[in-house]
Amino acid sequence: MPAARPTRLLAACTSTLLVAGLAAASPAAAADSVSYDFESPSQKLPFMAINGFGRVLVGPAPGGKAGQAARVNIPNDGRSFKSELVIKGLDEGSHRFGFANYLPADWQERDLDTIVAQWFSTQDDGGGIKPVVALSVHGGNWQLKVHWMTGGEIQEAVIPLGAARPGRWNRWTFDIAWSVPGRPGSITIVRDGVTVGSHQGANNYHRGDPPHFRIGAYRPNWRPEKGPEKRVGASEAVLFIDDIVITSTTAGSRPEVRATGPGGDASPSQSPTLTPGPPTGSPTSSPPAPAVDVPAGSDSAPGEAAHEVRTGATAHGSGRTAVIGGVVGGAAILACGALVLLRRRNAKGSPRGAHHRART
Repeated sequence: MPAARPTRLLAACTSTLLVAGLAAASPAAAADSVSYDFESPSQKLPFMAINGFGRVLVGPAPGGKAGQAARVNIPNDGRSFKSELVIKGLDEGSHRFGFANYLPADWQERDLDTIVAQWFSTQDDGGGIKPVVALSVHGGNWQLKVHWMTGGEIQEAVIPLGAARPGRWNRWTFDIAWSVPGRPGSITIVRDGVTVGSHQGANNYHRGDPPHFRIGAYRPNWRPEKGPEKRVGASEAVLFIDDIVITSTTAGSRPEVRATGPGGDASPSQSPTLTPGPPTGSPTSSPPAPAVDVPAGSDSAPGEAAHEVRTGATAHGSGRTAVIGGVVGGAAILACGALVLLRRRNAKGSPRGAHHRART
């Protein structure tokens, strides 16, 4: 009977450790939060989704802002239309998305959308579909488009968010609770500490993957298949992004919105000149990705992800893998220790062990 105690101890400790570790590694228990401030050379950037010859580089922040920021550009070369950072790994729960962006003082106003942040749901059939939520600058104003599906048809709501104000930093906060079948969702938009818009109701397609976050620059009307006429007279798209913070939230326990100073406190400035070089944690340059055929009028292409240039690290996958690896390793060490203890006790209680002690 005493010899069975180490065996029971082994089983109990190993089971406890595995259950606790796997619970910590599960998406429900994960912090589901991520941040990027572009200040540390050791911080890897998220994936880059680039179509054409666009780039994302890290360098001095413009507009009187201290520190570093990411400079995003899309050249008007006939094939480039997207340069975005992609953050996946978020669940379908509620989140707060915070970030800052800056349109240079020489920003060119055009009556076509430049999407600067979007929440995109990859569909099971791989078909092209509009982002579920998209923040864009249209003409001289900000606007938010929200999409959902009714009877197989995409519905759209357009929410005006005020003047774009080039040459000034904007600090955005989006509190988003995704809708599910039978339960409406909600979106609250805060800019520079002031609520500028909201949406209640469906805000998701209720199919495919949970919406993931993309931030940068995307001009749907610059897709090569849409023809050159919408590029005539247009300059390249250049903007800056910084201070990305994504936090998992639940209803009734959202972080307080802290009022910040107006985004226009800094004096207007032109686009600063950046020395070509590698962005933090990224390759020196982004090789071109081939254009993708897509039905006219669509904002996204079937199978587009396979053609995007992607570099960097995922937001959460590596952390969860490390947790699981640590749990399995700890369990293995515990099992080996208990096995050694069991063998020693069995050896002491065996006749062979007693004979050996008597001879010595």
